[in-house]
Formats: sequence, C-alpha cells, structure tokens
Amino acid sequence: MLFVSCEDFLTGDLLDNNPNKVSDPDQISIESLFVGSQVTMYGIMEGYLNRLVSGFMQQIAAVVSSTSEDYRCLPLDWRLDDRWGDLYGTGGLVDLRTIQDRALEQEKYVLLGIAEMWEALIFSTAADLWGNLPYSQAVNSSYTDPIFDSQKQIHNSVLGLIDDAIGHLQQGQDFSELNDFTFNGDTQKWVSAARTLQARIRLNWAEVDGVEAYQEALNFAQQGISESSGSGDWRPFHQSGSDGEESIWYQFFNENFNDIMAHGGAGRLLVDLLKKDSDGRLDIYFGKSVYNSGNFSTYNDSIVGLAPYDTLPPPYASHLNTNTFGADDWAMQWVSWHENQFIIAECQYGLGQESEALSTLNNTLAIIEQNWQQIDTLCTLPRYSNISGDDILASIMNEKYKAMFLNMQSLSDWRRTGFPLYIDRAGNSTECISGVPRRLPYPDLEKSANSNAPSGDSIYDRVENDPS
Repeated sequence: MLFVSCEDFLTGDLLDNNPNKVSDPDQISIESLFVGSQVTMYGIMEGYLNRLVSGFMQQIAAVVSSTSEDYRCLPLDWRLDDRWGDLYGTGGLVDLRTIQDRALEQEKYVLLGIAEMWEALIFSTAADLWGNLPYSQAVNSSYTDPIFDSQKQIHNSVLGLIDDAIGHLQQGQDFSELNDFTFNGDTQKWVSAARTLQARIRLNWAEVDGVEAYQEALNFAQQGISESSGSGDWRPFHQSGSDGEESIWYQFFNENFNDIMAHGGAGRLLVDLLKKDSDGRLDIYFGKSVYNSGNFSTYNDSIVGLAPYDTLPPPYASHLNTNTFGADDWAMQWVSWHENQFIIAECQYGLGQESEALSTLNNTLAIIEQNWQQIDTLCTLPRYSNISGDDILASIMNEKYKAMFLNMQSLSDWRRTGFPLYIDRAGNSTECISGVPRRLPYPDLEKSANSNAPSGDSIYDRVENDPS
C-alpha cells in the first residue's frame, strides 16, 4: 500500500512514471486491482475532502496558510479537481466496476460484494457532499457527457446496490488472496456494516420523508453493527512505522509541517462543546501543546480552538493528540457501532419514543466512556436526564457530533437537525460571514468538460434532502 499525503493524492512524478505501472487492468488479478482501489478510497475518505468538511463543521481549524481559505468558507473549485477524479478514475468507480464484472465472471462473490460495498460508501458519501452527481452514465464510454443524477436517484440506487452486496456476501466462498483490509473477508461484519450504512442513508432523508425514513432507518440499524468494542467498525488499515502506510491525516501533517497548525488544529465549536460538558474526550482528541514563536509549547496549559474569523494566532489551535487521532496508525471509523446507536436514538425520538431515545443515548455514552477509559482512565462523558422535546434531540445530535469526530457524516447530521448550534461559550456565532456551507462546489474541470455540469453553484445551496 502506498500513500502520498499532499493534496495530489496518488499522483506525482515517481508515481505517474512508474515503469512497473500496469496500464491494462486485465493483466493483473482482480485481487491486486482491489488493493489499489482500497488505497484510493482511503484518500477519498481521509484526505482533502475530509479536511474540508471537518473544517466546515469546526471540528478542526485552519487559520493560516492557503488552507485558511477553506476554513473561512472560501473553497476554490480547482482544489476539488483531483478529488473528483479519484471518485471516477483509476482506483475509483472505473476500477470498482471492473472488479465487480470480473468477480462475477469468476464467481468470486465475496469480493464482488465487498467491491459493491465500497462503491456504496463512496457514492452515498459523494451524493451527501455534492447532491446531484454523474452516476448512472458514469464510467461508460457511450456517454461522453454523463448526466447528473439527482441525489435521491443516487441514494436509491445505492440502497439497492447494498442489498445486492449483502446477497453476494452471503453466497460466500473461500479464497486466499482476497486482500480485504477491512474485515479480512468476515462476511457477517460486512453485512452488519452494510445495514448501518443503509440506516445512515435513509435517516439522511428524514427531513423529506419524515416518519417513513425514521422507521426504515430504525429497521436497518437494528440489523446493523452490534460489536460495541469497535471490532465491527468499518475503518482503514494503517501501520505504525511503515512508510507510506500510515494514517493520511498523519502523513499530511508530517510532510506539510506548516499545516500542522494550518489545517488540523482544533475547531472552536467542538472545543467549546467539549469544555461546556466537561467531556473527557477533549484531552483525548487534542494535545495541549500549540505552536508559538517558532516552537511547540504550552499556551495557558489549555486546549485552544479557533473559529474561521478569529484574529490570526498566536495562540494557534491545538493540534490532534499524537497518541490518538494524530498517531501514524490511527484508523478512524467511517461506519461504526456508535453511529448505529445514535441513529437508533434519533429514530426513536423521531417516532415519538422519547424515553427510549434518552435511554439509548445514555447507554451509548456509557459504553463509549468505557471504551475511551482504556486510553485515559479518567475520561468521563456526560449523561442526560429530566429533559424532553427538542432538548432530547439536541442532546443526541451534540453527542453524535462529538463522537463522530472527523467523520464527514456530521455535515448531513447538521443539515438535517440544525445541531450543533454554531454558538461559542460566550454566546457568539462562530459561523462564516455567509453562514455554514451546506455542500461542496463542483470542480472546475468537470464544469469545463461536461456540458451537463451545473454552473453558478454555491456552497450555500441546499441539496435535495436538505429542504429550506
């Protein structure tokens, strides 16, 4: 596995001119092709898109260098060109479809199902971030200018694709070169993660579909990830001390030193929420040392979080804790047990089951607390009682926001519920001047190359499952 932590993920002179590079995927096994696809997917889920969305959600901050434009809600379309290319190009959809076609021909149904699951994760996420996308006509030589399918069409297609994946996974067979870095071919874990992903997708339509979405999402979640230890969570595979196989967050900071504070420091919204609740995850997520006067040092021995339009530092935003989220082998959850539990709690609330929702919330927090105490025995999380109505929803979503640190789903959660509120501990708004971005802009290259690409789009436009 090979990672490159700069913004041109998996590109560069050495990579693009690799004499061993295979131009024809038919020359290599689909298992080997699948390795490359997983690496590309890691870049999509952990790279620039993640940094951008986590900045919108003020989980991380970027107030100096060029990345400050992203944090100040001024993302440039050209910065998304390569990320868009990763979705569709080598390692992306074109290779995933090749893997699926050849796995079906060779009756390798488990690999087929896993490849379908990767497609489902990537394109459900992309539809959440952009809204309408090329999908039904994408990577098809018959369509030089593929149409942009609606967000609803894409999510419905993905839900069906996940059902297909589950069917293929349950057919099952054993073969030694699967190269599944997620669950090592454990089909039951894949099926559970599939149901949680379906629950996420349906819940994201609750503003539009109401009770129907809550009930369907709850049904999916009740079949979802059940291992509270994290062993059933869908996350990347990273190795400590193995050059090129570390966390992409770690690689980005390690090879772009000036951006350790520029993009990856603590966002004020998250820091203030953790401090307000005396939440023990504050010290687990972030380190106390900050960059000051050219050296790492402590600043009032506290965690510092910055909002987009704060006065330029010092103090700089505190960086990720190098023993956890900033470690070279840290693998953050993309689809997890705790997300599954928060989905259940929100659905219970949406279906009028307030006491059940509150019980699910507190039970989930108790287990999350127990899990974090393996790292910090003093870590405690809040509990909730004697609340009702919107206060229950706010509690569920604020706790989910904290638990889903660096997970791009947080943007959809905020759009759907309005929580967390972008208010700091002093009661001041922490939003960008024009508000909070609601979607990503389409890349310049797509707009210039595809006559069907929308023009004049804004990061403040609402997507289909985010009605006004």
